[in-house]
Amino acid sequence: MEAIGLQELPNAAIVIIAGGLGERLGYSGIKVGLPVCTIEEDFCYLKYYSEFIHAASERARAQLPEDQRDSWYMPLGIMTSGDTHDRTVKLLDENNWFGLKKEQVDIVKQENVPALINNDAHLAIAEDSFRVITKPHGHGDIHNLLFESGVAGKWKGLGKEWMLFLQDTNALAPRVLTSILGVSKSKNWEMNSVAVPRKPGEAMGAICRLVDQNETGKELVINVEYNQLDALLRAKWNENGDVANDKGYSHFPGNTNTLLFKIPEYVDNLQKTGGVIPEFVNPKYANAERTQFKAPTRLECMMQDYPKLLTGEGKVGFTMYETWFCFSPAKNNLNDAANCFKKGLPSYGPAQAEFDFYNWSNKMFTIAGAEIEYNQDATDYQGVELAFGPKILLHPSYALTF
Repeated sequence: MEAIGLQELPNAAIVIIAGGLGERLGYSGIKVGLPVCTIEEDFCYLKYYSEFIHAASERARAQLPEDQRDSWYMPLGIMTSGDTHDRTVKLLDENNWFGLKKEQVDIVKQENVPALINNDAHLAIAEDSFRVITKPHGHGDIHNLLFESGVAGKWKGLGKEWMLFLQDTNALAPRVLTSILGVSKSKNWEMNSVAVPRKPGEAMGAICRLVDQNETGKELVINVEYNQLDALLRAKWNENGDVANDKGYSHFPGNTNTLLFKIPEYVDNLQKTGGVIPEFVNPKYANAERTQFKAPTRLECMMQDYPKLLTGEGKVGFTMYETWFCFSPAKNNLNDAANCFKKGLPSYGPAQAEFDFYNWSNKMFTIAGAEIEYNQDATDYQGVELAFGPKILLHPSYALTF
């Protein structure tokens, strides 16, 4: 699949979803400004993704006729929000756009929407003023923004066939580019979701095939969010809900929100639908009566709900990878990461993300036949055993991307 995908590299574009702040991590800046690793100064996620694009571009450009190489580029789209736009542009400007050409980068900005404070949809008002509190509308806006801005149409006009959506702080996600291109090319899929094994109860959405019982034969392959999954499975699949299979994992693969779309069909569908994704609300309640919210919430939409915009003719699939290869996001703060670890679930904290970033190279060298020596008795500062920690962690520079 990678061999097929390498041939498709000249036809690919990258989209980074960068509308979020690092508040959940206890960080006040933009998430793409977070460090991927701490052993190299200023090696932030946006720099890392840019260097990946440089490396991919070198491989793609080598396949082109010589007279086309100088003018060719791999497009990058970045979705910002009112909270992140100015700081993202500043980060790019201060770093000379990380070596990317300005005409190579398209930035689309999503607008915030009013936040709500209770089930009656009363607007949330700031305590120190009469200002209405607003929040981002969710990453599902990316489809509408790519349509209204004309970016998706421009890329189609450039002859691009594919675009890979990346979340802002999952450094392993780009590793799938060539192989998932190969899968989508060989199967002619309009949308392809990168999936990994997930444990029952793990806080990540799951890929499911939903069948409409009122319209025989109508099916939808789509992500179901983890807060809705167990109830759905108990009602329609198994009375025990999200149970483990014989390997200890859920029967339903975990969605990583790394998505690949086929641009020509994508643009055609946007022209029919405007890319407007159905909204939902997911409040966290502060009382047993479930009438007051812990914090203001908002209507939101998710980019992985795109299959809802397709007719029955759209081809949608998912591609499974081992987790170490493609998924280790930095999204949980220290306390939440520790609680996940105690439950036997992935921590999704920055420390694990950094460790997995280094260890990816160890894994790949091992697959290639190298011998990596591992500690069997490593412990952290609290004395908790860390099984099989490598004695040497190899930094995966962008030169090793391919």
